[in-house]
Amino acid sequence: MKRNTFNSSFIVLNLLISCLLISSTAFSQITVSHAKNGIPGQQDGFFYALPQTVLKIDFIVRKTTHISGPYSGFAERMLGVSDVIKSDFESYDILDAVLSTSAEPDNKAVFFVRLDERATKDAVSMTFSQLGNGILLGAGDEIQNHDNESVKLVKHLVNSPDQKEFSYYAESNLYRRIDTIIRNITIDTTIIKRPVLQAAWVDRSPEQKARSAADYIQTIRQSRFNLISGYQEINYGNTLIYMDKQLQQLEEAYLSLFLGHEHSIIEEHTVYFTPQKNDNGIKTIARFAEESGVIYSGTKGVPLQVELIPAGNTQNIPAVEESTLESITVINSMLYRVPETVEIRVVYQGKLLDHVRIPVSQMGAIAVAPLNRSKLRFDPETGQVIQLKRD
Repeated sequence: MKRNTFNSSFIVLNLLISCLLISSTAFSQITVSHAKNGIPGQQDGFFYALPQTVLKIDFIVRKTTHISGPYSGFAERMLGVSDVIKSDFESYDILDAVLSTSAEPDNKAVFFVRLDERATKDAVSMTFSQLGNGILLGAGDEIQNHDNESVKLVKHLVNSPDQKEFSYYAESNLYRRIDTIIRNITIDTTIIKRPVLQAAWVDRSPEQKARSAADYIQTIRQSRFNLISGYQEINYGNTLIYMDKQLQQLEEAYLSLFLGHEHSIIEEHTVYFTPQKNDNGIKTIARFAEESGVIYSGTKGVPLQVELIPAGNTQNIPAVEESTLESITVINSMLYRVPETVEIRVVYQGKLLDHVRIPVSQMGAIAVAPLNRSKLRFDPETGQVIQLKRD
């Protein structure tokens, strides 16, 4: 009786050991460690990366070119105007900002998945899906496809048409000068002075050109006054409005010879910023100067800032510390990310240009998802597990 009991116990023990060996062979098929710990030339595995969120801020900037008029030096004396453009320069001002995001591989969170060659045939049949940049899509027996669904923002930047700097100058660069020459004619003891007129074409001086343009401005204003005061005593109807508008445009063109000319276009300046794990509060991403626009480096100009306000939705998750990533090793599991919800504000000189509330991958937590008899699907934008199917 004791012999049979001993045999039964021995059989049960052997069965348990066999089950453990089978379980170990079936489940110890995948080892995940940091990419830095990989051995060069390994062929029994692959690399994958966790995504990080990159902020893209498009600043809509108006660029204005100020062109000095050719007669700006005579504006105060001939027109009584001192507020004129005296030299050519450019100025910039910010109209708006548009905030968007994209997912890129995080170079601090790249891992190597080693496949155990001793695994069973069923164990090694697992399929992994990745994006072209190395971000993991899924782990299971089905290939996951990414539809590249993203919000596309259509921006219409309206630029003013090309304009001539100045449309009118003085009527002619030459004018006819008539000089009087006195000829002395001597007859015997009598001297006769005979005036002779001599005409010649000479160049106008800048002051003469400016005077001609100023006189023409007065002529245009007088013509407008006569038109709108009913001097002609004829009802032109809508034609009267058209003629007055044409005279206004003509006056503005001649005034630009003294006051100068401004021409504006709309430009887009893009700044990229990648938040870090513990970023909180206001961060300077670039600078802006009215005379040069967006400045991507240096200390000159007014700061362009983003304010990061984490919601704290991942603070209670028992996460893997980033300082231990290079030494961590997990078996039959995959490392993934739980994103942190963050309110992001784009600020310039205390003015709020844009704000969004979005998940930011690298500001969240890194966790471990089991792979034994499981099929996982990951969000390529955040790295979060969005589907787990247990067999």
